[in-house]
Amino acid sequence: MTYIQPLDRVRLADTPQVGRKAAVLGELASAGFPVPDGFAVRADALEHILTAAPDDGTPVVEVIAGAALPPGLDTELAAAYELLGAGPVAVRSSGADEDGGEASFAGQFDSVLGVQGAEELVAAVRRCWASAFSERITAYRGGAAAGRVGVLVQRMVPAEAAGVAFTVNPVTGAADEIVVSAVRGLGDRLMEGTATPDEWTVRDGAAEHRSGAEEALPAERVLAVAALAEQVAAHFGAPQDVEWAVADGAVALLQARPVTVAGDGVEQIPVEAEVPKEGFWVRYAQAERPWTALQRSVYRPVLDASAGGVFAFGNGMRPHFREIGGWPYQCLVAPPGEGAAERAERIGREVRDGLPLELVRRWDEEWKKGLAARIEELRAADTALLDDAGLAAHLRTLQGFFAEVHELYFRLTGASIVLLGELGLACQELLEWAPDQVLRLRGGLTGDHVPATATLGELAAAAAADPAVRAELERPEGARPEELRTASPAFADAFEAYLRAHGHRTPGFELGDATLAEQPETVLNLVRAQLERPFDLAAERAALEARTAEAVTEAGQLLAGRPESDRERFRRALDASMASTAVRDEKVYYAVSVWALLRYAALEAGTRLASRGLLARAEDALHLEFAELQAELTAPTGQDLTERVRVRRGQHAWATAHPGPRFHGDPAAARMGVDTEGLSEDAKYAQRVGGWSMGLWGGPGRQGDDGEGTLRGTAASRGRYTGPARVIVSVADFGKLRRGDVLVCPETTAQWSVLFPAIGALVADRGSLLSHPAILAREYGIPAVVAAGEATTALADGQLIEVDGTAGTVRVLGTEAAR
Repeated sequence: MTYIQPLDRVRLADTPQVGRKAAVLGELASAGFPVPDGFAVRADALEHILTAAPDDGTPVVEVIAGAALPPGLDTELAAAYELLGAGPVAVRSSGADEDGGEASFAGQFDSVLGVQGAEELVAAVRRCWASAFSERITAYRGGAAAGRVGVLVQRMVPAEAAGVAFTVNPVTGAADEIVVSAVRGLGDRLMEGTATPDEWTVRDGAAEHRSGAEEALPAERVLAVAALAEQVAAHFGAPQDVEWAVADGAVALLQARPVTVAGDGVEQIPVEAEVPKEGFWVRYAQAERPWTALQRSVYRPVLDASAGGVFAFGNGMRPHFREIGGWPYQCLVAPPGEGAAERAERIGREVRDGLPLELVRRWDEEWKKGLAARIEELRAADTALLDDAGLAAHLRTLQGFFAEVHELYFRLTGASIVLLGELGLACQELLEWAPDQVLRLRGGLTGDHVPATATLGELAAAAAADPAVRAELERPEGARPEELRTASPAFADAFEAYLRAHGHRTPGFELGDATLAEQPETVLNLVRAQLERPFDLAAERAALEARTAEAVTEAGQLLAGRPESDRERFRRALDASMASTAVRDEKVYYAVSVWALLRYAALEAGTRLASRGLLARAEDALHLEFAELQAELTAPTGQDLTERVRVRRGQHAWATAHPGPRFHGDPAAARMGVDTEGLSEDAKYAQRVGGWSMGLWGGPGRQGDDGEGTLRGTAASRGRYTGPARVIVSVADFGKLRRGDVLVCPETTAQWSVLFPAIGALVADRGSLLSHPAILAREYGIPAVVAAGEATTALADGQLIEVDGTAGTVRVLGTEAAR
């Protein structure tokens, strides 16, 4: 059997055998484009190895590394290599799934550059095969490896400069503008993020240098690159993302794929903002971006049905959701069939009878165990092996489970608010304590979510003690997950176990966000941030318990002369509030695990539809409604969905670039307080409890920049700290963090808790005393200022800043922090 196929004989129809990358370049080479000579190793070669391997549990990566090559492949490789001149070659993975939907696989398959000699070539081919079974690929495929994988071998281009070119502006979506990024030498410096490229824009035949100091290309060469990119786009009839290199003054074409920048590198299509005439509408705080069609169709019905649980023991109102200008907004409405006084009396009875604490106890004793078992069961399903009907059924199961999980999530949120409110009200009425004094009583660092942080510290301790692992983690260009097993099989096993146990969660409530398991390099960077002082859970718990005990002792001293009923009220409220401490992040931990399962299944469906030509890429499934996705799996029409997706992607991009105001309507419409006159004591008490908790969500009185280099916000966690700012706005930025940095962020979710062991202080654009970043900062004993306005834009990486978590101020001390 022949396993080698010369590149000049490869066409797009060969994608299943040679992979999309090789197929595209073969097609372009046959059309006369300047593609370097090469050959493809067909996917049959890898399949032969895997089929012949004994089923004894040996990891696939180890099988690939040690198995004999298929008969004759070594001879074929040597002969094909000789035909290329036996000089340096580039060896690149070429998955059948990639490049048609490159956004999901970009950077996840391996490439090996500068390979020389037949022995090195075989090793590089094995490495490319093995990359198809990395944690990031299997995470993306919902537990399955990538599809058929070929390998592309090409003559190395002795690049004087290299880079990428987009035939539409990836920031503005402008279709009449080509953007060229260029660096000196090989393009891997650009792809790995270790170089800041020159950025050029080309419009109407003129090239303009916008930024960068590489001086990689003169303007006339930039125009040549842009012309080549335009020709590729014209050949395929769609905007393209083109990789190129220049050698001896000539431009070589290294790769081409459709432009697939999610949310912002696409045509922006305006969305009309239809503002309701009635009610007061507030932009939904948990939505960092506009919803995609899939998220809206799955999540909005759940919110309408269950989000009222947040207010169940407060004012009893129910949020109603709708989109305005592409963004989700909520409006509180009174539930039907119950008057305000009647509702207040019901809530008073439920609080008196201990229903909030009963919900928390049921979570601890019953619900979370069931959720954990169900998540593991669903995660074990190999979606790649399901037929279309089976995948549709799996999606329906996830949709129902998603609704169940969020009903619990919101009910527990409401219960926790009341239990904290009872403690706060007791401290206010018995001790005359302000909220920040009350919050010193709160414990933490317990619950099922804590191992995700603690185990990261254990990995850091193991890495710090192993010179080979430490050297790999401290590589200037970043650690390579595929090299960990060479450095230390034990550490590689522990790292993979961590990703399996804790990586399959979305960073927040967004289906479009990749999980940590899909981006293992980010997790390795978090390990690197702790190398000098790994997180020690026992020590951190002891420190937190000491701080809490000090506050409890202070309260006890103030209550010493009070009646026993007062002391009992305080003890009961403190115990109940402490019982709910772990619930806050535990419920998020399990909820975002379900979000990840839904994401994986949707992307598997997208991969199938893309392979049939109905979608351009797997991620386009996020722009289909749930019912549309189901229909194409259960009763396929074969209808081309690309135009529908194009419009929705364009509307999503426009909404992302044009966030509406925070409010719509008259604030007076939101004032639905209950007249306590005539209410029972139970109802009045419940109203006071809810009022105390809700008061902590108010914004600061002096937010933002004072014009003298000082930001002001809400003092959220006491203390003062000076250190370098590190602006992190998403999980994709986690790798920037270093030990002792000041985390500057929009806000945080439970997934961000893995950062807290490494930071010295925190500054957040949004938040309150009860917001997630504030609570976590207090648990870890680090100074924090929240609701600081536009801190993420006012501050820059490396600035030396002072965070005063007692005064609520952030001062810029210098333009560059000493590292």
